[in-house]
Amino acid sequence: MSLPLITRDASGAPSVDFTDAVKPEGLAVDVLEAGDGPAVIEGQSITVHYSGWLWDGAKFDSSWDRGDTISFVIARGSLIEGWVDGIVGQPVGSKLLLVVPPEKGYGQRSMGPIPGGSTLVFAVDVVDAR
Repeated sequence: MSLPLITRDASGAPSVDFTDAVKPEGLAVDVLEAGDGPAVIEGQSITVHYSGWLWDGAKFDSSWDRGDTISFVIARGSLIEGWVDGIVGQPVGSKLLLVVPPEKGYGQRSMGPIPGGSTLVFAVDVVDAR
């Protein structure tokens, strides 16, 4: 299976290339760079830098574009399942590619710029967990 390719500019901000990418059947987690910190535990407050794209390549959100990281509790019910399943257990400092199918994302409901039934692609840098 060929996942989308993440590249980074000089500031570290990610871009994605979907050339030759094949949409996976379920959640795909690709560790682009393993961190050396403690593993993320569900229920912790984590700090991440991320960008998110629809499978068609349209970017729908990016902390990089806002110029700052974001922090939140990583727990079922408050985040999409694909983030909880993909990030919990990863060491702090990791850079991840998550491909989230609709059933682990927003399902068939639209969410802002994300149409219902969308497969989502995220580049996530796990900066901290407390």
